[in-house]
Amino acid sequence: MTLVKKILLWLVLSGISLILSSCNQEINVTTAFTHVNLVPMNDENVILNQTVLIDGSTIVAIGDFRDVNIPKNIEVIDVFFFSGAYLMPGLADMHMHTRADWEDRNIWPVHPLYLYLANGVTTIRDLGPSGSPIDYARQWQNEIMAGTRIGPTIYTSGILLYESPLDDPTGIIAQNYDLGFDLIKLYSYLSKDDFHQAMTEAKALGIYTTGHIPYAVGLDGVLDEGMDEIAHIEELLFEFIQFDRNRQLSSNEWIGYLSETAMQQFDPKEFTNMISFEKENSALIQNIAYQLRSAQVPVCSTMVVDDIIQLKLFQPDIFLARSENQYFESGYLDNFHRGEEKHQVQCRGVEDICAVKYQIDSWILEEMYAGGVMILLGTDSGTGGMGIVPGYSIHDELKILVEHGFTPYEALKSGTVNAAIVVDRMNGDGKFGTIEIGNRADLILVAGNPLEDLETLRNPLGVMAAGKWFPAEILKQLIDCFNFDDN
Repeated sequence: MTLVKKILLWLVLSGISLILSSCNQEINVTTAFTHVNLVPMNDENVILNQTVLIDGSTIVAIGDFRDVNIPKNIEVIDVFFFSGAYLMPGLADMHMHTRADWEDRNIWPVHPLYLYLANGVTTIRDLGPSGSPIDYARQWQNEIMAGTRIGPTIYTSGILLYESPLDDPTGIIAQNYDLGFDLIKLYSYLSKDDFHQAMTEAKALGIYTTGHIPYAVGLDGVLDEGMDEIAHIEELLFEFIQFDRNRQLSSNEWIGYLSETAMQQFDPKEFTNMISFEKENSALIQNIAYQLRSAQVPVCSTMVVDDIIQLKLFQPDIFLARSENQYFESGYLDNFHRGEEKHQVQCRGVEDICAVKYQIDSWILEEMYAGGVMILLGTDSGTGGMGIVPGYSIHDELKILVEHGFTPYEALKSGTVNAAIVVDRMNGDGKFGTIEIGNRADLILVAGNPLEDLETLRNPLGVMAAGKWFPAEILKQLIDCFNFDDN
C-alpha cells in the first residue's frame, strides 16, 4: 500500500472511530435538521421548510423552522445548504440474509452492513443466517444498538426449519425462542405434521412466523395454521401448478418432481402470451388475494431475484456492466464466467421455463397489489450466491414495484410504513417508518422529491441510522476504505 493510501485509510478509519466514540457517550448528542422538506410517509404529501430535532435515537420535535427552538451547542444539519433537500424515513429490506463471513475482507471487499447504510437502508430483517455460532447476528444486533458497531437496525431469525423429517420441530421452535430471535422461518420441504407441530409451538410462545409455502401444505394449509407472512411473491406461483401434495419427498426429490410437472403444464412453445393464462386463472388469483387480505398476511416482494435471473440468462452483458458488481463476494464472477453460478445451473436447458416463471410472478405481484394485499419490500440479498448486491438491490426492487403498477409512494410504503407494521407485530418495536415524534430517527436526506423520482434515493446526501448521522462523504468512505490493494 502506498504512503498516500495509508494516510487516506488512516483518515477514514479515524472518522469512523469518531462516529463510534460519539455513539458511546453517556449524554446523547442532539441533532437538528433545518430548512428541510419532509416526506413523512404517514400520507402522500410533502411538508416544506421544516425543522426536525433528534435526541439520541429518537425524533423529539417537528415543526415549521420559525416555530421550533434549536438548542445551543448541537449538531445542525442546515438543508438550506443543499438547496431544498428532502428528508424521508430510512428504508427497510424485510427479506435478506446475513452471513458470518461478512467480516472476512478476503471474501467481501466491503462489509455488507456498510452497503446497506450507504443506500439508505436503515433496517434489515434476516430471514436465514449462514454461519456459526447460530446467534452471531444477534450479537451484531446488540452491538449496533449499543453503538459499538456501524450498521442498520437488525431483526433476526435463527435455526431454519428446512426439511422433513425433523426430529423435534417443537424443540427447534423453543430453542429459537430461548435464543431471543425475533421470528421463525419455515421452508418448502416440511411435511404437514412437522409444519403443524412447529406452528402450534410458535403460536403458544407468541413468536412471529414467516417463510415459504411448504409443498405438502399449500396456501390454504399455511393460512389455516396461522402463519403470519409469506416470504416471496414467487411462493404463490405453486398455487397454479397441479401436483400431488401428499407425496413424502426429500428436498431434491421435490425439486425434480415440481420441475417436471411445471414443464408439462407450462410448455413454452404454447405459452406465447399471458392472456389466456390470466383469463383461465382469474378467479383463482382473486381468491388468493382475498384470502391473504382477509387474513392480514403480507407478502415479501423479492422480485429483483426474477429480474436478475432474466439479465443473467438473456442479457449477460448488461448484468456484467453494473458498477455495483465490484462488491460481489470473492469468486462469484469467476463462477458466472464458467457457467457455474446458481441460476445458470438451475435454468440450464429450461431457460424458457425460467422466462415463463418471470411472467407469472410479475402477474401475481400486479394482482396482489390490485387485490389490496400488503406488500413488504425485500430483495433476498446478502447470500452472495445470486448476483444481488446488498443495499443497491433495494433501489432495483423499488423500480420493479413501480413498473408493476405501484405509485412511488406505494412502493416506498412497502419499505417504510408496512415494514414498521410488521415489526410491531413481531416484537412491538415498530416505532419507525414514518417521520413522527417518538419514532426512531432512521432518515434519508436526498436532493429531490422521492415521491416524484425514486432515483434520487440512489445518491443520498446523508443517512441517519438510529440517530447516528452519516453524511455522504462518510458513507463513501465506509464503502471505499477497504478497497485499497496491498501493492
